[in-house]
Amino acid sequence: MVDLSDAVKLLRAQRKQLAEQLDAVDKALAALGQSSAEILPTRLPPARKLSDEHRQALNDGRRHARHSKEVAAGRARELADPRSGLASGDSGEDRHPRLVKQRKR
Repeated sequence: MVDLSDAVKLLRAQRKQLAEQLDAVDKALAALGQSSAEILPTRLPPARKLSDEHRQALNDGRRHARHSKEVAAGRARELADPRSGLASGDSGEDRHPRLVKQRKR
């Protein structure tokens, strides 16, 4: 199957640029008073919005990628395994993990 994602990105960028140019022309015409009717700038709403959770996941992914790059270059330490959820240390049976908020007694 043909990958059209690059073509779609290019067309969306060109569409955005043309919409901005059209806005500038509309504002110039309105400023000059050349039209009998009021010309409102043409603003197109975004096709979709990211949810807060999705935006946070994207930011976390970018942060992790930056950190991995720094680790590979030797400028940062490797992160602990995030899947374990427990802090390293002695594993006493009566102790709670350090990252869990303990209840007041």
